[in-house]
Amino acid sequence: MVNLDHISVANIPIGIYRDGPVGVGVSCGADSALLLYIIMSNVKETVHIYNMMAVKRRDALENYFFDVVKKCSELTGNTNYQIHREIVEPDESAEYYINMLTSALDKKEVDIVYLGVTKFPPKTVYKSWEYQQPDWHNEFRSDEIEHPLFGFTIPVDKAESFGEECPITIDGNPIDELKLDERAYIPWFNHNKKDIAKMYESLDLLDTLFPVTRSCEDDKHIGSHCGVCWWCEERLWAFGELGN
Repeated sequence: MVNLDHISVANIPIGIYRDGPVGVGVSCGADSALLLYIIMSNVKETVHIYNMMAVKRRDALENYFFDVVKKCSELTGNTNYQIHREIVEPDESAEYYINMLTSALDKKEVDIVYLGVTKFPPKTVYKSWEYQQPDWHNEFRSDEIEHPLFGFTIPVDKAESFGEECPITIDGNPIDELKLDERAYIPWFNHNKKDIAKMYESLDLLDTLFPVTRSCEDDKHIGSHCGVCWWCEERLWAFGELGN
């Protein structure tokens, strides 16, 4: 287990690794953007930024990813970062993300990878929304259980909601679970998006970083949010606004 110096933002803790290079998985959402900002504010070693945006959505949305990175660098004054956006698989799959991050850890590119995964709102909140997440995703990010902060495992049979994109092999070998080991740190896995909103407010980022992030899964609304998909509903629930 790595040594972490713990800090608190809006009474929400996060451990900071200061002994070597760190990795941060970043899409263009509010959670990973905030995580990148905090890491870039507190780490002097090189920050390796891994593009976690779905491969099939990159043409439409990758500008948001670069805007998030640029804004975090601008706000923190930290220019000691390296972007990784290589596509190691031709299609979109969870296998791609597992391979990318595990490879970075195994070849000592980074000592630790931060992920901005949060738990979902209470079921009583999201059950009335028009669109729903698959059952495995509701279970993986459930509000009703205590989640481990280091590493995760998802049985493949529960992840079959990925459909035809669900990975069944890694490097040609059959697998029965998707797994990242304890070198992956998920500091806010037991906090939901309302907590993320509190941290944005505490750090005075609601008018600077938040507007360049995007949660919407409807790529027809580039430059804005659709306002009705699950992720837009979650953003509205937490922040009270979409931000753009």
